[in-house]
Amino acid sequence: MQKKTEGNLYDKIVKENIDSIIPALMSSVLGFRVKEAVVLREKLQQTKEKEADALRLITDPSGQEFILHLEFQVDDYPKMVYRMIDYWGLLKAKYNLPVRQFVIFIGNGEPKMKTVLAEDGNYFQFGLINITQFDYLRFLTSTNPEEVILAVLSDFGKAEPENALNQIIHRLEETTIDQRTFHKHLRQLRVLSKLRRLDIKLDDMLQNLDKYIDAENDYLVIRAKREIVANLLRKLNLTFEQVADITGVSVDFVKDIQQKLIKDE
Repeated sequence: MQKKTEGNLYDKIVKENIDSIIPALMSSVLGFRVKEAVVLREKLQQTKEKEADALRLITDPSGQEFILHLEFQVDDYPKMVYRMIDYWGLLKAKYNLPVRQFVIFIGNGEPKMKTVLAEDGNYFQFGLINITQFDYLRFLTSTNPEEVILAVLSDFGKAEPENALNQIIHRLEETTIDQRTFHKHLRQLRVLSKLRRLDIKLDDMLQNLDKYIDAENDYLVIRAKREIVANLLRKLNLTFEQVADITGVSVDFVKDIQQKLIKDE
C-alpha cells in the first residue's frame, strides 16, 4: 500500500509539470527538432479507457508529422512492452500517423524491462530513456523550474549530494516567480528526492534554512515526525514496522532516522 501511495505521488507530480517539461525533454533528452507540438488530451477508447502520460502531435522542420507518446515509469515493469504495444495500436488506429514511443524511467538502478518484442512474425520496439544517465547540470541550467526539479533524478557526477541539492534549491528560487509556487516546487522536490534516498538530506538542509519554511509548509510536519520517530527509537523497544505504523511514515523513513542516530552517537 505504501509503495502504491508513493507511486501515485510521483504520477501526480509528473502530471502537474508535464506541459512544462515536455519541450525540454524533446530537445535535450530525445534530440527532436520541433517546429510545432500540439497537445493531444483525448483518452483512448478500448474495452477499458486508457490515458497516456503524454501525447503530442509533432511537426518537424520539414513538415513531417508524427505522434509522440511518453510514459513515465518508476518501477521496472517487466511487461511494459505489452502495454506499449497496446498504446501503439490505439494511437495508430486513431491518428494513422507514425508513432514514436518512449518510456522515461525515473526509478532506481538500471531498468531491465524488455523494449523489443519479436514473436509470431511480428516486430515491435520502443525507446527507453533512463534519467539517471543524464548530467544534472543539463536540467539545473534551465530557466524552467519544472525542468530544474528533474535534476534531483539525474547523475550528480562528482558533486556531493548536499552541494547538488543546494544548487537545485537555489535554482528553483531563482526561476520561480512567487513564494507559493516556490514552496510547491520544494514539496515536489522532496517527493522525487525519495527516489534517490535523498529526502533525509534535503530535510536537514531545509531545517537549517528558515526562509524555506513557513506556516503553510509541510516540512514542519516532516520535522515533527522525524523527532517523534527518533524518540520512539531511543526510548522504546519497537520494531521499525511498529514505529512506522504509529507515526504514519514508511519503514524506510524509520530506517533512515535510525542510521542517523547511530551515526550521531
